Amino acid sequence: MLPIYTRILSPEEYGIRAMVAVGMDLVGMICWLGITTSMVRHYSGDRSGERRADAVSTAYTTGALALGGGVLLGILAAPWLSIALLGDAAYAGYVRLGLVTLFCTNTMEIGLAYLRLRQRLGTVALVSLATLALTVATNIALVVVLRWGVVGIFYSEILTYGLFSLAVARLTLREVGLRVSWTLARRMIAYGAPLTLMPASWMLVNRTAGVFLTHHDSIAAAGIYSLAMQCAQVLLVAVIWPFRDAWDPGQFEIARDPDSARKYRRTFQAFTFTIVIAGLAFAVAADDVIRLMAAPRFHSAAAVVPILVAAHVVMGITLFFKTGLLVKNRTVVLGGIGLVTGAASVAASAVLVPRYLAPGAAYSRLAALVVMALLTYVMAQRVWPQQPDFAALAKVAALALAGFAVSRLIPPSPILAALALKAGVVVAVAALGVLVGAVDRRDPQRLLALVRARLAGLWRPGTAPARP
Repeated sequence: MLPIYTRILSPEEYGIRAMVAVGMDLVGMICWLGITTSMVRHYSGDRSGERRADAVSTAYTTGALALGGGVLLGILAAPWLSIALLGDAAYAGYVRLGLVTLFCTNTMEIGLAYLRLRQRLGTVALVSLATLALTVATNIALVVVLRWGVVGIFYSEILTYGLFSLAVARLTLREVGLRVSWTLARRMIAYGAPLTLMPASWMLVNRTAGVFLTHHDSIAAAGIYSLAMQCAQVLLVAVIWPFRDAWDPGQFEIARDPDSARKYRRTFQAFTFTIVIAGLAFAVAADDVIRLMAAPRFHSAAAVVPILVAAHVVMGITLFFKTGLLVKNRTVVLGGIGLVTGAASVAASAVLVPRYLAPGAAYSRLAALVVMALLTYVMAQRVWPQQPDFAALAKVAALALAGFAVSRLIPPSPILAALALKAGVVVAVAALGVLVGAVDRRDPQRLLALVRARLAGLWRPGTAPARP
């Protein structure tokens, strides 16, 4: 939808959408209580089918009650939230619509997490594609045809996510039943509540810069920066989040394996190689993709996309460092790391954004995530020592930086020619990475075999594809 949004919406309207998301993150951070992660932990750590079902149904009920109460309070306090976020209570209606969307998306996530735990990959894919199709259709109807602007985007999200949230809840609860254990709910909250500080830190990292840009530059500048974040988040959506969905339960299984140290190290090496190469691809293509997809008034967003992509690579690496704290139930430590990360984000934004504006915002995000990664690694090593292959990571990172520098030397060209040349740079970096040992040479073949196995079993609900 970016080619449509950037030609119909003004940067100011894009900024409104971005700042309302801050309010959504704030309410979600306070009220979600880490329920999804806690459900995965209790489901993966229990072999009893009945207790597993209780974990899912209890998570649904607890999450819906906690988030529903928070959304209701947020709707009542919308004028004050609007003043804090946008400087004017007149935008309160947008905040209310955003909060309704928040409830629908978060409750749907519990059901999707359950389906992923059951290896119902075909169902998850079908829901994802159907959600995308309905979102596009309703956006075209409301934003393009009826010209409802930002309001049309919110109503499109409410209709789409509300419908699919109900459908996923019906599918999930039909299988597990609706049995609520309040004792289990208390345990899940005790485990998950400290994790709310991690979304808090993510909210500060993700949104603080936009608030500073709004006050030191303009809402339009915040809107352009929001577009840059959306482009950089393709790395999250395409690579990091799918891995996270598999790693969330998988890390607990690896922790119980007698060969856990070797498996952890090999998975770390393969995944970090993948995200660094993918990050390079997104970074070098940013100029051309934004030039192709967005209206000219948004083209300046491309300048900060590579910095934001680098921040997301650091975030992906942190997923591994968190494992030791999660398997050893040190969620309070993760909460403390979240607080420090949030403080680092605010401090960096306060120093860099007034002076450097959008680039300063991007660098403040990168700095905060580096702080998070370092702290998480140090604390996790104390409770579950591992030996990630940092030498392999250093090799592929150095090659990626060299490849990015080479891509900047490519002269201005037609978009297709420029993308082809840059794709060649990325392929060359990946090949060199394999040659210098940044990844095991057998892993690319294993990855291809795994993809083929997954695709072969994609539409067989309830069964897991064979491992290569």
